[in-house]
Amino acid sequence: MLNFKLRTAELPDLAHCLEIDASYITTHVWQMEERFERVTPEEPSPRRANLTHKSRSKIVGKPPSPRPEEFRISLRPSRLPHPLAVPAPLDEQQLLTEWKKTDFLLVAETAAEEAPSETGADMQPEIIGYIGLSVDVPRHLAWISSQAVQLDYRRQGVGRALLIEALHWADRNRLRSIMIELQTKNYPAIQFIQKNSFFFCGYNSVYYPTREIALFFGLRLERLT
Repeated sequence: MLNFKLRTAELPDLAHCLEIDASYITTHVWQMEERFERVTPEEPSPRRANLTHKSRSKIVGKPPSPRPEEFRISLRPSRLPHPLAVPAPLDEQQLLTEWKKTDFLLVAETAAEEAPSETGADMQPEIIGYIGLSVDVPRHLAWISSQAVQLDYRRQGVGRALLIEALHWADRNRLRSIMIELQTKNYPAIQFIQKNSFFFCGYNSVYYPTREIALFFGLRLERLT
């Protein structure tokens, strides 16, 4: 069983965080379909056609309100013909820029006994993951601006531990919710956050310069009493 601990990041940790490989392999991509439809006005029933049941707009001489368009979207995962290797969402410069705006950066590091040594000498703990939160003060919410776990340590509870501690930090700071944006092809991350109670709450088709669609997921925080 992997033995690791969580702690608030310090300035020297940033260089080690940059060494973490945040790339991933995906087997699915989320596809979205948008449709705009004009809502057809309902035909008046014989009862409504009676003068005593005329619409108020006609009685007072006002034009009827225009019928709005109906906007529908559908999202569904589509299996790829073969697994796709995807590079890290942010490069080193983008990460450093993001961390300057980060209000809380948490790292996971191995305990001393988890760092193997062929020489038998003691080794320093290794940083194996991180998560960063940026606070939107006016809206009382936090964004997960960065998160990664080193490849060799994935699926061992590191990512979940980082996320839970980040949620506790947001709750202690009296934030009402936490959000994250993900690319439609980041199927592993979408599965991960959905398993941790995040719900789909929107999308943006002009969010990335690559014209990829950004999906937004959120979680409402319930403060402990």
